[in-house]
Amino acid sequence: MNDTGPDATFVMGLHGLLDRHPWFGRASAEFDLDEDVFSLAVKRAAAYGWSSTALTDEPADNLWDHNDADGDWTQDGQVRQLAWLHSTLPRPVPVPGRSPRARRLPVLPAVTVLSDALRRVGTVRLTGTHALVPLHRAGDARVELAEAADWFALADPSGAASLTVTVSAPAPANLAARAEEIREAALERTYKHMAVERLEPADTETAGLARPLAGLAQAEGLRRALAYRCEVREWSTDVAAWTTEVFVDSVRAVTGLSGPTLVTVSSKVPPASS
Repeated sequence: MNDTGPDATFVMGLHGLLDRHPWFGRASAEFDLDEDVFSLAVKRAAAYGWSSTALTDEPADNLWDHNDADGDWTQDGQVRQLAWLHSTLPRPVPVPGRSPRARRLPVLPAVTVLSDALRRVGTVRLTGTHALVPLHRAGDARVELAEAADWFALADPSGAASLTVTVSAPAPANLAARAEEIREAALERTYKHMAVERLEPADTETAGLARPLAGLAQAEGLRRALAYRCEVREWSTDVAAWTTEVFVDSVRAVTGLSGPTLVTVSSKVPPASS
């Protein structure tokens, strides 16, 4: 049975600049294609086996169930919300003889599906991501994050980037009082392959995000509580997903918070390619 209440909502968004392939319109006309973010995301999620819309007798063991997806592909050189995915996280299909275990949130799979869809359309210059996650559905990701840390250390240091991470939660959560503990938890999860420094005030500028963010209705009542400056060895969609997961798991472990939480990751807007 799926938990279809608002606290099971999962939203992922990618922001940046998209230069559409010069052949995109021609190919669409030639083969009578009308592809958009939703159709491309559904196809890609099914190809990976992460989420299927096929009707079968057996319940699908989806990582998420599609609700909606869209994006802004305006070709004006401005940062746009290029692709977003709105979904519901189903309860895992029970396996006889196994105890239920909370799943790791599908942050990387959702980012991968959206970035694959965008790269099919054009060249992407990523400037930020946002994720609205139901923390009570987040499994302990410490082992997976530990296994991933060295992957992100293996990068060309000339591509180092400075990121701004923000966390928004219901006001009564009082995350600001746990800001240092959350920073320490983030350092532990990255094995210090990411430098983390708290920023004050928490409403620091996040220029790499185009507003309003998808999922705004579900994020109603959330208030920005934390902001951090993070130094990483490269900037990519994978790094954005990793950073998001690091802070989601740190907040989960330190605070025990449940319900919707919004995590944004943003970088400097890259210059236009020559």
